[in-house]
Amino acid sequence: MTFPAVQDPSFTFAPGDHVCAFYNGSRNMLDDIVADYVTRGLEAGNQVFCMVDDPPAIHRRVPSELVTKDGMLNVLTEDEAYMPGGHFSKDTFIRGMEDRMAAASGHGYDSFRAVGDESFIVRHGVDIGEWFAAEAELNGIGQNYPHFFFCLYDVDLFDGDTVMYVLRTHPRVYVNGILISNPHFQAA
Repeated sequence: MTFPAVQDPSFTFAPGDHVCAFYNGSRNMLDDIVADYVTRGLEAGNQVFCMVDDPPAIHRRVPSELVTKDGMLNVLTEDEAYMPGGHFSKDTFIRGMEDRMAAASGHGYDSFRAVGDESFIVRHGVDIGEWFAAEAELNGIGQNYPHFFFCLYDVDLFDGDTVMYVLRTHPRVYVNGILISNPHFQAA
């Protein structure tokens, strides 16, 4: 039996985690995973940054009383978050994540938590090599600040080779409601 992540005590990330998860094209499944992760972050008092295709769906699912101060929850479309200049740039993305972590620290948050659906890669024909270079680089940023990165991939959109890139760049995997160490991870 799989429990929603909010109810599952094993859905706990350690500071510095960079975790991937796979879902199968179901909007409800994606929204469940994202809403649970965001809710957990807000309950812990983290600043949460969410990159999804449908921000209003997340706002509807996350209890508003958990957002206790301005800027605690930031939800952008994938395009706004990953492609602020109209195209994806690894350097711009990494710099943006570093800036967001520093800003969270500056605003008194104990941790920064980010979650993103990576479907934009397919929609915009993003160079896979550049994307996975960014994924690999996420493992080395923010060493002085507690953070959590959660990357979601729709297996209906990505082929087996791409799934292996995902597994090589994420130290842990969220599977059936639990986090496991990833034996395919390759440190850069």
